[in-house]
Amino acid sequence: MAGKSKSLKWNGKAVTRKMRAAQIEGVNATMGASVAEAKRTHDWQNRTGVLEGGVDIADYARAEGSGVRGTWGVRDVVYARIQEEGGTIRPKKAKALAVPLPDGGVALVQSVTIPARPYLRPAADTHYPKLAKRIRTAYERKSKKPT
Repeated sequence: MAGKSKSLKWNGKAVTRKMRAAQIEGVNATMGASVAEAKRTHDWQNRTGVLEGGVDIADYARAEGSGVRGTWGVRDVVYARIQEEGGTIRPKKAKALAVPLPDGGVALVQSVTIPARPYLRPAADTHYPKLAKRIRTAYERKSKKPT
């Protein structure tokens, strides 16, 4: 064996490309699964479909710095956060809030307390732990393809 040398072919750039693509795929799959879960499992009454329809991927995953970033949640629905976290609503400009009653009447009140009805966090808690496996699966699939 003395005198014989072996060389390795460096595929660092190709490996990095495949890993970044796998990360993007894994993040997008995780966000998509979280969106579907949030729409499917919420416990608030869906009267108009606006809030449920607002749950979506806001920004698909993309390379950012040394990692990958994507955003999902609810866009353009002003009451989305109070449904998720709960809170108290008080009038800002009026003297009272007008709350519709089941009989068609209206009650004037000083505040309304909305209980937390989380739908985004539970979906994230279900699907985020699966992110590493999704990335690994995507990477393995991409590694079977020629560089």
